[in-house]
Amino acid sequence: MSDTTKKTANAHWHQFRLTVQSELVDPLSELLDSIGAAAVTTENAGDDEFYEVAFPGTPSWETVRVTALFNEDADIKAIQNLTLSALKKIGVEEIPHTLEKLADQDWERVWLDSFSPIKVGKDLWVVPSWCDPVEIDSRNIRLDPGLAFGTGTHATTFMCLDWISRQHLKTQTVLDYGSGSGILAIASIMSGAEHADAVDIDPLAVEACELNAQRNTFADVRISESMRAYLPNDLPDPIKTYDLVIANILAEVILMLKDTLIPHVAPSGTLLLTGILKQQSDKIMVAFSESFDFTVQEKDHWVLLIGRRR
Repeated sequence: MSDTTKKTANAHWHQFRLTVQSELVDPLSELLDSIGAAAVTTENAGDDEFYEVAFPGTPSWETVRVTALFNEDADIKAIQNLTLSALKKIGVEEIPHTLEKLADQDWERVWLDSFSPIKVGKDLWVVPSWCDPVEIDSRNIRLDPGLAFGTGTHATTFMCLDWISRQHLKTQTVLDYGSGSGILAIASIMSGAEHADAVDIDPLAVEACELNAQRNTFADVRISESMRAYLPNDLPDPIKTYDLVIANILAEVILMLKDTLIPHVAPSGTLLLTGILKQQSDKIMVAFSESFDFTVQEKDHWVLLIGRRR
C-alpha cells in the first residue's frame, strides 16, 4: 500500500473509495489531492497480480483501489459528483465507488496492528520488529513491512518459507534471486545454510537485505557474516554454483531468467521456483525440463516448483 498523508485532527472522516484501471491512478490521485483529500492510498484490487505490501517502486497492478480520506466538514457529495464528472469527461462512464463515514483513529497504530507474527512450517516465525516473539525458542525472523517485497504474507513467500523451514541445509550455499527483503536468504541460514547471496535489481531491496541481515544477527550471529546482497551485475562470481537456487518472482520473469538461473544450480542441486499461478506451472516445467525433475506444491491458486537437477 502506498499513501500520502496530511496531518489533521478530526473526530470523523469521509472515506471515498474508487476502483479503477492502473492508468487512471495518477490523475485520479492528483485530482483527489487537489480538492482537499487528507490522505490518498492505493492498493491492489485484483486477485491475480503477484505483489505484496511495501515493494519499492511502482506497483504493476492492473486494477487498483484508490481510497481518499476527507475531513468531516467536507462536502463529500460535491466531491463525489466532481470526481465522477471529471472521469466521465475522459471517457470513463462506470466507476465502482463507495462512500463511508469513519471514526477518527490512530492510523499509524491501526496499520501496525494489521501485522502480527506469522508461523511458517515447524518452528519458523516472521515477527514484525514491534512485536514480541510468540515462541522464544523458535527461529524468529525479524522483518519490518515497508522496506521491500517479501514479508511472508503472500502464498508464494509462505510456501518457500515452509519448504525451507523443513530442510537441513547444513554446509549448503544458497542464491536468492529476486530477493526483495532477503527473508528467504535469512530463513536459509537459520535452517543451517553456510552462505547465502541475495540478488535483486532494485537498490532499495539490496539495502533492505543488508539491514534485515543486521536486524536478525541477534537470532543467529552467522546471518550478518554469511549473507551478502548484490545487484545482478555486482555478483562477485557470475559463474558460481549453489546447492539451492531460489527465484520467487513472476512466471514471465522466471522464463526470461532461465539461462541465468540454470548455470547457478550445482549438480544434484535444487531449484525453487514460485510466483507462478497454477495455470502457468506446466509452461515453466517444460522450459526447465531438460535439466530438472519437478515436484509441485500448491497454496490458493499459486504453486511452488521444487526442481532437482539431474
